[in-house]
Amino acid sequence: MNNKLEIYGLTVNYSNHHNGLDSAPRFSWKYKSNMRGCIQKSYRIKVREEKVTIWDTGWNESSKSLHINYEGPALRPRTRYNWAVEIKDINGNEAVSEVSFFETGKLDEAWAGNWITADFIRKPDIAMEAPYFRKKFILTSKPVRAVLYICGLGYCRAFVNGEKCGDDELSTAFTRYDSTALYMTYDVTDLLGKGENVLAAVLGNGWYNCFAEDPWNTRQATWRSSPKMIAELNIELPGGQTIVIATDLSWKSSKGPITYNGIRNGEFYDARLEIPGWDDIDFNDSDWSGVYITRPPGGLLKSFEMQPIRKTMEFKPVRKWKSPKGTWIFDTGQNASGIARIKVDGKKGTEVTIRYTDILEEDGVSINQRAIGGFIKSGEFQTDKYIKKSDETEVWNPVFVYHGFQYIELEGLDYEPDMDSVTAVIMNTDFKKRGSFLCSDELLNTVQRLCWWSTISNYHSIPTDCPHREKNGWTGDASISSEQTLINFDPMAAYYKWMDDFRDSQKPNGCVPCVVPSTGWGYGWGNGPDWSSALTLIPWYTYLYCGDSNILKRNYDIIKKHCDFMLTMADGYIVNYGIGDWCPPFEGKAISVNMSSFKAPTELTDTAYFYNTADIISRIADILGHQDDKMKYNDLASNIKKAFREKFFDKNNMKVAGDCQTSTACMIFQGLAEEDEKVPLLELLIKQIEELDWHLDFGILGNKYVMHTLGDTGNGSIGFRMLAQRTFPSPKRWIDLGATTLWECWNGGGSHNHHMFSDLSAFMYKYVGGISPDEGSPGFRHINFRPAVDCGLEYAAATHESMYGLIVCKWTNRDGMITIDLEIPAGTTATLFVPEEYIEKLTESNNLLNGTCIGNKACFVLESGTYSITSI
Repeated sequence: MNNKLEIYGLTVNYSNHHNGLDSAPRFSWKYKSNMRGCIQKSYRIKVREEKVTIWDTGWNESSKSLHINYEGPALRPRTRYNWAVEIKDINGNEAVSEVSFFETGKLDEAWAGNWITADFIRKPDIAMEAPYFRKKFILTSKPVRAVLYICGLGYCRAFVNGEKCGDDELSTAFTRYDSTALYMTYDVTDLLGKGENVLAAVLGNGWYNCFAEDPWNTRQATWRSSPKMIAELNIELPGGQTIVIATDLSWKSSKGPITYNGIRNGEFYDARLEIPGWDDIDFNDSDWSGVYITRPPGGLLKSFEMQPIRKTMEFKPVRKWKSPKGTWIFDTGQNASGIARIKVDGKKGTEVTIRYTDILEEDGVSINQRAIGGFIKSGEFQTDKYIKKSDETEVWNPVFVYHGFQYIELEGLDYEPDMDSVTAVIMNTDFKKRGSFLCSDELLNTVQRLCWWSTISNYHSIPTDCPHREKNGWTGDASISSEQTLINFDPMAAYYKWMDDFRDSQKPNGCVPCVVPSTGWGYGWGNGPDWSSALTLIPWYTYLYCGDSNILKRNYDIIKKHCDFMLTMADGYIVNYGIGDWCPPFEGKAISVNMSSFKAPTELTDTAYFYNTADIISRIADILGHQDDKMKYNDLASNIKKAFREKFFDKNNMKVAGDCQTSTACMIFQGLAEEDEKVPLLELLIKQIEELDWHLDFGILGNKYVMHTLGDTGNGSIGFRMLAQRTFPSPKRWIDLGATTLWECWNGGGSHNHHMFSDLSAFMYKYVGGISPDEGSPGFRHINFRPAVDCGLEYAAATHESMYGLIVCKWTNRDGMITIDLEIPAGTTATLFVPEEYIEKLTESNNLLNGTCIGNKACFVLESGTYSITSI
């Protein structure tokens, strides 16, 4: 066989082709070979500006292929750089990659333009309509290159000669705008031509001018102001001439058909007010108003470097009916986030009202917005309105809002609409799918689908708790779900951005709020060690799953600062100011007194997270070479552990305070039990589950503790049994009630699209499908395969597109005869763990696999390649 070495998957800062890069470049690549055990021996990166090499690493004797820092001369703003990599493997084979590129953004360059807004906008409280802007200019020839840099707050849609720039929606991202505002970068070369051209934009309020009254003080946000924008169009003409079109007093503005837009309310559109051709060359803007220079938002302008929100899919309703009040209700069949596109008939001036919800009234035929809309105290909730401009069929959708829904109600029609009258347009941060899971149990497959839909429904530039009721960046929800998000998707660039939001939100004393970005709310409640663990755990999990130590280095100081703040809140190393094991099983309404009726003491789970934070910081310090900090936080962790055990653990009777599944599993999962205590504590946990007739008894913290403890100890089948219970509480009960996403409360109350229990997906990947990272070789440099071949299932298959390449673990068990198919990417190794009875029973290519026994597991060390393993 001829050896074949190939490089693929080049990325810079997790992007294939990065436009508008302000952060320092980090280069990664993948490689593959038709030979087992392929390992890179050396690499050489070259970066060029046009035809000039500006950085050549030379040949580096290293197997490293991830997150290589750029160390060349200072990069110039607004410049395209090409790069490629060459590698050699340990067998002497060589490969050269295709040429990729990245483009720098503005970097520290001053902006040529001013912040402007429309003449008719003077106060944010009356800026409910969307302002339209345009600027004409003439070019003597077609450009060689043209790039638009623009920040429009809250949301901006930019156009060149009538064509929308980019395929993103709801840009720019939500930030603490008085600390950071993100600008967008668009290559518009192909949209410009010789002669007259026009640059246009329309602005929405978004989160920058959220005027709705709500409990989170959004209306009182420190940044809140009227919509505004700054733009700079850099044009290069043949011969090297450059032209800059920037926002200034020469721009024109006008009102338009979007008469109202509020991110918590909806969008109203009067098509009779449309301005045909407003964004095109031939439009006469002589009667348009001017603009004025307005105060900047206050935050530093930085490049948008994460995946944007996009329209990611569309589907038609599965059924419709007429409600008792005469409206038409469409069931899309799937709870999701996005908007409706409507196609309606009727007379000119007909007003169509579109309402969204994911809950029906008890009659089963009327929509219920009360259950999710009660927090919004002003304006209508999840309601769009459209007024027709003609007697013809018209198609419309809003552009400056998104909603959470399964049901869409149309009011105002004097005829029965058909099923084509409504299209569900799904919108979310456009993560790539990195993982898949499938098994012989349809219940587990359904749970996986629920986790998947809940996750994408709740990422709109930040991880939200729900896509309708709150849309808040609750830290605890995102912390608990981050591991499965990294398995299923590619949120890494988005997590970098969200950690920057934490930095902007952190108080000088280290305190962080329970929602990020914060309007100023969330510093006095809900921001205990449990919820605020997101600040530590998301960088840590990104390191674990992607081998990225840069995110640890970048956030090291703010993580330490927060840990030091927790210490100031401690009494003898015990802390007690968090939320606790939120949403355990309860009967009754979804109100705080019930949602906080958990058994595990909050001071127990808080102190466990305090320990976990100190322990992780000690490990991060070791990774980054900060030995003094390693010792300091290791000592702190030891003191917390001692205090925890003294206060909450009765070793003589083997009891943990709270005497419940969450408390017992917390002690094992968080590393607070000694080695000789793990087996009796596990036995206690299983007894506690059995005493409840194999039902769960935990909220979102216990969800991770219990399921991972069961999985890690080889008791995943007990976890399956809990999930499969048909009676309350269980995910199966949700499914039987019609759930297509995860719900907030086990009894079906509260939100019907919450991702906070989605760590169930990580449990299935790791302990059913069998794919786990190894902290000692992060980023799946070493893979731990733990297929649950003895769990009672007939088969399972899990895949994950790691930073090194595709990982596959597929297994079957039919009457005790097992097969295991593995794919291990080049540059990695793996260990396969199966029950010890298979120590001398596994063959591959008719050869017996050599393994060793560790505990009750047979272990087989494997090099990269594909394997088809069978038992004999």
